[in-house]
Amino acid sequence: MFKFSERTDSWNQMMLAPGKTSREHAKRKDLGFDEGLENFGTPILMTYLPLLLLALALSGNMTPIYLGALLFSLAATTFGIFVVSFSFTFMAYWVAKMLGGKVGLGRLYYMVSLVAAPTFVFTIVINITVILLKSIMKAMSFSLVASDLLQLAGDIVAVSVMFYGFYLLTISIDALYKLGKKKAVAIWLVPTIVLVMAGVLLFATVFLDVLRFLIKTL
Repeated sequence: MFKFSERTDSWNQMMLAPGKTSREHAKRKDLGFDEGLENFGTPILMTYLPLLLLALALSGNMTPIYLGALLFSLAATTFGIFVVSFSFTFMAYWVAKMLGGKVGLGRLYYMVSLVAAPTFVFTIVINITVILLKSIMKAMSFSLVASDLLQLAGDIVAVSVMFYGFYLLTISIDALYKLGKKKAVAIWLVPTIVLVMAGVLLFATVFLDVLRFLIKTL
């Protein structure tokens, strides 16, 4: 089990020196599900919880209903992260196996978490920074255009981090399976497409149900 400082150091190394860090961690057969779960869980406490507290402070709403909604949001986000991360890794594992990969599911889960954790932290930090700056700009009576430009800049940085995460994932999987970059891309791309399609289908189903309900009530 890593100490907190060792864990965050490994995240920083993954972001700054992905090739070397991936090769070092891929060699360690003692790293598996437990360390992966901690990698996914730690960022939630580090970033998402402070984000909720910031939202609470800025809103000034201390009613039980609002507090309950924030706690539900935290629980739902935590549950969703673990479900999505395991589903993604499970599908990636079978794709890797079909391509000739021999490494177990637990080690793959850890390597995925080694990439997901720092990118998640970085993205939430960007969101917190944008929220704080927009609040300051509002207090100082900045124009809405300036606020929108700040939000756009934050979104661009967040999307850039996401694509960099895919690059890191390619390096991480390649270091673990040693199947080449193209197969490494296929290993993460297939489950990504499946999960995106599932999300779109779920959204469309909910949207259609709401639309039917509105049509019946009108």
